[in-house]
Amino acid sequence: MILEQLLGRRKSSSELRSQDARCVPAALSDRGCERERNEDRCVIVESASGTGYFVFDGMGGEPGGDAAAQLSLEAVRGFLQDSELQDATKVIKGAIEKAHSTISLRRQNPAFASMGTTVVGALCQGPEVVIAAVGDSRAYHIHAGGSDQLTSDHTFVQQLVDEGHIVPQDALLHPQSHILTRCVGSQVGFGIDIKRYWLSPSTMEEQLEYLVLCSDGLYSLVTDEEMRAVVMSLSPEDACERLVDLAKQRGGFDNITVLVIPLLGCLKTTPDESGVRSGKSVQTATVRRSSKQQESEVAKSAKQSWVPFHAVACLFIGLMAMK
Repeated sequence: MILEQLLGRRKSSSELRSQDARCVPAALSDRGCERERNEDRCVIVESASGTGYFVFDGMGGEPGGDAAAQLSLEAVRGFLQDSELQDATKVIKGAIEKAHSTISLRRQNPAFASMGTTVVGALCQGPEVVIAAVGDSRAYHIHAGGSDQLTSDHTFVQQLVDEGHIVPQDALLHPQSHILTRCVGSQVGFGIDIKRYWLSPSTMEEQLEYLVLCSDGLYSLVTDEEMRAVVMSLSPEDACERLVDLAKQRGGFDNITVLVIPLLGCLKTTPDESGVRSGKSVQTATVRRSSKQQESEVAKSAKQSWVPFHAVACLFIGLMAMK
């Protein structure tokens, strides 16, 4: 009775399936139209320290790029699964530092001297969401009011923008836009940008908000507004497919990776005090992965590969299913 009052009416099975799909995180990585190998990687890691979401964009030529991204993925996943830390900032920082030390050690081999990778990650722990980035892979906050880029590119061109030498609109077309000033594994200038956010409870009537993590192969060909329109109108799985298709239709010059994370709450820059005092936990959707899905994370195939992730749906959907 209480549930029916909240919903206003009993929803059809098709409506419930649609709502369920919108609460499921999804990712897609594609080699694009011109590259022979896919040097991007993405992973979702569940651990006692929280749920981590990461996108890596490897560099360094064959076979350095995909090796760097893969080694970093494994280092991050291992750190999170083994960590006993409870501070979300320390956890994600430690995970990326572990990847950095792993790549730095491998670079001592002359065959891998130029290997490295970008990384953008989000760690969700209770109501807290910590975003970390090295390089030019990005995190976006997608919501009903707009699209906000949460990370800043570590590139030579971004320095030119920050110093006022060029305008942001010219950055992606600049001939030196590919030059990074930071990456995982670099011998100089390594540093991790970290930002903390909190989720506050939202009502059932409010639209879901999303985090989008992606490599430059996506955002260099798909505008922020296009990304927002797709993510807000489709399920995460369908949105990933549509965004990758858009990038490929426009040339797909690089590997393309996107990870869409539904947020079961409103992302804020300050904590919700009532939620913190009560211990209320507002999180992203819970993730379940099969062994086949886990294998897709370490696959090095150049063909298009899905990395879908199944989750427990929103609470009211679960309660409805039990009736």
